Amino acid sequence: MLNGEKLAPHPEKQLVYSSTMIHERRQRILHETRKMIAEDGLEGFSIRTLCRRADVAQRTLYNAFHSKDRLIALAIRETYEGVNSYIRYRTSAETLEGIVDRLISVNGRNLKARNYTQAVTSIYFSANTSEDVWNALREMVYLNLRQWLNRVERDGELQPWANLQEVAENFANIEYAVINDWARGRISDEDYVRRLIRAVLSFAAGVTRGATQAQANQMLEDITRKGELPEFPKPVLTQPRDEEGQESA
Repeated sequence: MLNGEKLAPHPEKQLVYSSTMIHERRQRILHETRKMIAEDGLEGFSIRTLCRRADVAQRTLYNAFHSKDRLIALAIRETYEGVNSYIRYRTSAETLEGIVDRLISVNGRNLKARNYTQAVTSIYFSANTSEDVWNALREMVYLNLRQWLNRVERDGELQPWANLQEVAENFANIEYAVINDWARGRISDEDYVRRLIRAVLSFAAGVTRGATQAQANQMLEDITRKGELPEFPKPVLTQPRDEEGQESA
């Protein structure tokens, strides 16, 4: 069974105490990080500029967040989890329809957040990214996959040769690969989400059996025949979006 993991702000230091001032400073750093990524992407991201905008010393920032990649991963993931916390989908997360519904919704929003998306994929595919930061970004994909994959395994509809953890990892790699191609202009905006859904459904059809496999194949056939993605009832937002209410993967 797949379980969630959290990314610690600093791998070598535990937060032994907290205060309103420390919490506000941390949130200010994350807030400015998200704004800078949205404005200029990773190429224009400067720790020195961030410290000036957040009104903190570089030593303070690195004591809190350890590295630039860890800080960026935390900023993006907290935004992603924050947005997901108030979106209520009308499809079940245990169904293939629910997976496709969530992918269409999340990646439709990515179209308005290319800098964020490039930041995520750059860190994900970098050879210098630490293991726990990389796992935290991969976990963003698991947030939407976990319930469905656990249900597929529980119902005996995973292929007997398939390993659940490997399947989850491969889903993440496939999604990030397609997203990365779009973020770098290799896939057009018009074709982006369709290509992603077809890639995910193709892999799902290969690693499952029974009713789940038949459903994945049928959805692929319908997309090919109709030339358009399936439609689902719009999710319900339980609170207003702010200027940072955007996420990746």
